[in-house]
Amino acid sequence: MPLVNEAQFTSAKLNYLIIGGGTSGLALAARLSEDPNILVGVIEAGSHDVNIPEITVPGKMGHAIMNPKYDWTFFSVPQRHANNRVILQPRGKGLGGSSLINFLGLVRPTKDEYNVLEELGNSGWNWKSLIEYTKKSETLEPILISPEEGKNFAVVPDPEAHGTDGPVKKSLPTVYTDVHTMLFDTAQTLGIPRNPETSNGNPLGSLTSFVSVDQKTATRSHAANAYFDPNSDRENLLVLTSAQVLKVILKPGSDGRVQAIGAVFIIDGVEYTVEGVQNDVILSAGTFQTPQILELSGIGNKDHLNKHGIETVIDLPGVGENLQDHILVPTIVEIDGKYETMDVLLEPAEAKKHEELYKQGQGVLSTCPSAAFIYFPATTYGAVGDIEKWQEQAEIYNATNLALCDQPELKRGLQKQYGIQKRWFTDPNHAQSEIIYFTGHLTVPSAKPISGKRYTTLINTLVHPLSRGSVHISSPDPLTPPAIDPNYFSNEADLNLLVNSLEFTLKFYSTPPFSDVVKDFVMPSPEILGTRLREFIKDNCGPVFHPVGTSAMLPLSLGGVVDPELKVYGTANLRVVDLSIIPMQLACHTQSTAYAIAEKATDIIIGGRADI
Repeated sequence: MPLVNEAQFTSAKLNYLIIGGGTSGLALAARLSEDPNILVGVIEAGSHDVNIPEITVPGKMGHAIMNPKYDWTFFSVPQRHANNRVILQPRGKGLGGSSLINFLGLVRPTKDEYNVLEELGNSGWNWKSLIEYTKKSETLEPILISPEEGKNFAVVPDPEAHGTDGPVKKSLPTVYTDVHTMLFDTAQTLGIPRNPETSNGNPLGSLTSFVSVDQKTATRSHAANAYFDPNSDRENLLVLTSAQVLKVILKPGSDGRVQAIGAVFIIDGVEYTVEGVQNDVILSAGTFQTPQILELSGIGNKDHLNKHGIETVIDLPGVGENLQDHILVPTIVEIDGKYETMDVLLEPAEAKKHEELYKQGQGVLSTCPSAAFIYFPATTYGAVGDIEKWQEQAEIYNATNLALCDQPELKRGLQKQYGIQKRWFTDPNHAQSEIIYFTGHLTVPSAKPISGKRYTTLINTLVHPLSRGSVHISSPDPLTPPAIDPNYFSNEADLNLLVNSLEFTLKFYSTPPFSDVVKDFVMPSPEILGTRLREFIKDNCGPVFHPVGTSAMLPLSLGGVVDPELKVYGTANLRVVDLSIIPMQLACHTQSTAYAIAEKATDIIIGGRADI
């Protein structure tokens, strides 16, 4: 059945109710509804729109951000350690969620990062399992570049590492420039080799990313057109859009655990209730809104709930804690005007030309403008003495943060995580930093491109921050956005490491052959280089839109929110299926992980066990 109205939805006798039709939620719904005897319902706050250029056209990635129709346009609370800035935290809104507005990358983490999930107490959550579920979600499209080009652009795929029959289309960029190759050549000079196949659990080095683009149509492949649209005629899949969930309906269970039986939602100011869910209620509202809905439903830290007048159903201090995201700081230079970048679209004649080219699946609009990444460990930019010094600083700040933590379970969980991060920090096989290449002038508040000029952006990123933030309700009103506090640089070791990583990134602009194309610095400006980089970072840092951790899959004794079967502690049938379950940040772009979580969750829910 296609999209339904509120009357059809509230009268249905659902087996499964999924709250949030985003990346994980829609994938889960499609898989569960493969059984015609199961009735699945999905509630999504956004709409289902098709053929929106800001979403579907790869070269327009990012254009839907800050559009309230497709982006929740959340902002952080003032960041105390980043000059009190209030920082944008985009999240996708609409069927497909953040897969509608992300930057298209399909990059996997290391084997160890997935295996750490099991090390932290989650049996069955490991590389061997998750890589198979990742492959199940994707179809690798034909490689169109020659073997020689593959070597230059650092992409020689191993067919065994990729899926061949999944819903999400996975391809390589179709437009490359000499600057792309120069970047990788310069990385080689600076000690970072090309890595032609990063999907086998080792993403270190220079790589050209696979992207979620259907190369036959030159359009974005996202959860809605990959998982929902082909299955929208199923009688047992009901999807209600433009409906925001206010809370989960809970009741006492016969075995002492709380039973989830439905949800309250609102459409155009009118409240509705869907009840009688026979199997599970599943939260797939994402890292910001899953903990918000849990707290509004009475599940969370009792002190925080009491402050907002919400009756505590389950006292669960881990809800909304442990927020982590990659931290970025952009650098932009003007380059030689002979190179074609996304900046051509600022010129009316060029923009018209590329609109016409796009109709044939060609030109800069047909491809992802940000598909070259460089991952590297701290040993790349720090000598042994530097790393020892950074580690000492990190441990001092870790101890301070632990002392401030007043929840014993959360403190134990943080100690466990810090121990793992200490191991990763000194391991030359673990990335601490990433450079993201954008072929053009990245949209930033502090600098504007000039029509007729060409630019290149290198975004420096810290992939394993030690700082931990939180997401909590800021009001008992469900329509009030949550208080999102990434808590950037609360562990000052993050800032120190980012300064050194940024200094290394800036070397690319002065090292041949990349330096040969550079004409002038845009940001940081020349007078900032060197002594004022710390303030530059505080003034310009932001998220990479990969938030995780706020409904952590950890033992209850370590501050966990869900168990390995994704059930919220203290409940019989309330599960979480989204990136909020990931307890430690991954050195990757998290889209693939979101799909893998949904694919694995399907088998857990149907099979009743996690060790599969």
